[in-house]
Amino acid sequence: MVLANRTKLANSRSLVRVFGGLNETYACSEAEYSAGLNFSARDFPALSTRKPRRKLRALTGLNGMYHLNGLLTVCGRDLVYTPDSGGDTVTCTDAVADSRKALVGIGTKILIFPDKTAFDTADGSVQPLGAAWQADGQSVQFAPCDAEGKTYEVSGYGKEEPEDPADGQLFLKVEDEAHPWSSTGTLEVYSTVSGSWTAIPLEYCRITAAGAQELFAQWDTVTVAGTAAKQAGMWEELDGDLVVYDVEENALRVRVTPGGDCFYGTLVQGADSALWTSLDGSETRSIPLESTVRMERRVPDLDYITECDNRVWGCSSKENVIYACRLGDPTNWFSYRGIAADSYAVTVGSDGAFTGAATCMGYALFFKENTLHKLYGSKPSDFQLTSLHCRGVAKNAARSLCVLNETLYYLSPDGVMAWDGSIPTKVSGVLDAGRLANVQQAVGGALDGRYYLHVSRAEAGGDRARLLVYDTERSLWSEEDVCSYEMASTGGQLYLWDGQALWAADPSRERDWQSTDGVEEALHFELTTGDIGLDGAEDRYLSRLTLRLDAGCASTVEVAASYDGGPWETVASLCAQGSRRSYDLPFVPRRHGTLRLRLRGTGQITLRSMAKTLAAAKGGITE
Repeated sequence: MVLANRTKLANSRSLVRVFGGLNETYACSEAEYSAGLNFSARDFPALSTRKPRRKLRALTGLNGMYHLNGLLTVCGRDLVYTPDSGGDTVTCTDAVADSRKALVGIGTKILIFPDKTAFDTADGSVQPLGAAWQADGQSVQFAPCDAEGKTYEVSGYGKEEPEDPADGQLFLKVEDEAHPWSSTGTLEVYSTVSGSWTAIPLEYCRITAAGAQELFAQWDTVTVAGTAAKQAGMWEELDGDLVVYDVEENALRVRVTPGGDCFYGTLVQGADSALWTSLDGSETRSIPLESTVRMERRVPDLDYITECDNRVWGCSSKENVIYACRLGDPTNWFSYRGIAADSYAVTVGSDGAFTGAATCMGYALFFKENTLHKLYGSKPSDFQLTSLHCRGVAKNAARSLCVLNETLYYLSPDGVMAWDGSIPTKVSGVLDAGRLANVQQAVGGALDGRYYLHVSRAEAGGDRARLLVYDTERSLWSEEDVCSYEMASTGGQLYLWDGQALWAADPSRERDWQSTDGVEEALHFELTTGDIGLDGAEDRYLSRLTLRLDAGCASTVEVAASYDGGPWETVASLCAQGSRRSYDLPFVPRRHGTLRLRLRGTGQITLRSMAKTLAAAKGGITE
C-alpha cells in the first residue's frame, strides 16, 4: 500500500528570560531595547517599569540644591533649608544673588559660590566667608607693641642708660642720636630685683580700628592696604598679608618686622592726613594721605569647589590656579604660617579652562576637557600634584560628576566615563555618542547603585533633554522621563527638580512614606525592542510570539509590531484591573525576515519572558 506524502512540521521553542538595557547601537539584540522610556533594571533579569515618583512641593527659580543633614534649596535670592530631623524649615530671604551656584559642605556649613557665603545647618545663619573693614572717615591708630599687645611710652633716650634708674623705668637706647626713633634702637626696662636692664622686643603692631573685632578672629590672615606707615618710616611691610595674633575690643594685633627711621612712635591715620608722634610725645610729623585704610580677609574667585580631608578645594580658570583653604577653616585661603594647617595654592601647567572638580578615593580631582589633575598629601609641605592626559569632564558638565560605590562617574566629550583611581574607562558604549556631545547642561545624581545623568542639548526646534540611568552593578542603561534639571543625592534618597516642583525618586524612603499624596498615578512607559530574527536560520520563521507580563496595578498595554522595518501594526493589547496579576500576550506574526516590537501603555508592568515558536519555512517529504 502506498501512502500519500505529508508535510513534516519541525517546530522549536526558545525563551528569552534575561533582558538587557538600552542599546542605541546597530548591535542591539532582541533581549535589549533600542528606545524606551521609564523602564528600569531594578528587577533584573526581568524588565520592569521604574518606581513612581512623589511630588513634594512646588518650587521655582531653583539655582542650586545640596544635602547636608537636610536639604538646602537656593531659590532666586532665598535659601530654604529643610532638616532631616523633621524640625522647622529655615528660610533666609535675600541671602544670595540670583545666579547659578556651586555648593559644597564642610562640617555643619554649606558653602555657596560665587557668593562666597556659608549657610550653617546647625543654627540657620548665613555668614560671608570673607570680611572687609574700611576706614570711611574713621581714624586708625598703628603702634608697635609687645607679644601681649601692650604699648609703651618713654621719658628719655640716649646711647647710655641712666645711672640711678627706678624700678620699671623705661628707656630707649639708641645707636644714632640723629635718628633716635629708628628701629635700630632698643626699648629697655629696669628691674631692681635683677639690677639690670632688659630689652622689650616690639615685634607686633597694634591696630586700633573701631568694629574690627566683629569681622576678624584670631589666626585670620588679613590683607592690610592704604596705610601711611611706609611714608612715616615706621614699617616697610605693614601693607600686605598679616596674621592676626590677637583680637581685642576695637583692636587687632598683627606681627610685623620692625623697620624704618621713625619706628618708635604712634601713627594716627584720619580721613585727610596722618599724624606721627614719637614715643615720648616730643616730636610730631604730618603725612599726606594717598588712600584710606582697608583690611580684608580675602576669598579667591573659584569656578568649581570640592571638600577633601577637612579642606575646601577650588580652582580658578582665570588664574589657572588650584586653591585649598586652611585646615577646617573655609574663611582663610591665604594663611601661610609654615605649619601643617596652612592654606595651599598651586599653578597648573595645562592649558584650557577648568571644567569640574570632585573628591574620590581620598584625592582632590580637578578636570579640564582633556586633563585630570590629582592632588594628594596630608599637609601643604607634602602635597603633590600629578596630571594625566585623558578624557576629562566636558564643557558645561561639571555637575555630572558623581561618586557612586567608590567610583567617580562623569560626562566627557567622548561619553560617560568611570574613574576608580587609575585610568578613566568609558561605560556608555551602547549609547548614541552624538546625543551626548556638545551639551548645554549635564547634571548627575545617585541612588541605590544607579547613576542618573540629565543631559540637555540644543537641537532643531528647541532644547532636547534626556534623563539616562546607569545601573552600575549590572552595567545596564535605561532612560526615564525628564524630571531632573537639578538633582541632589542624600545617600538614601534622590531629589529631582523638573522646573516647577521638587520630587522624590523613591517615595518609600520619605519620613511620611505611608502617605500617597503627590505620588504619580499614571506612569507612561514605552519600549522598542531590537530586531528579532537576525540570529535565525534562513529556513525557519517565527510562527508565534508570547509575552509574559506582570501588572502591578491597574495598567494598560498595547503591543505593536514592525515587519522588516515597515510601519507599526497593533497586534495585541491588555487592560489589567485590580491587584497584581500575570498575563500572557500571544500573537501570530505574519511572515517576515525581521521583527521589532513596541510596548506602550500606562501603569506598572514587568516583562518576565518572551517565548518564540519557530517553524520550518517549508515541510519535508516522507515516504
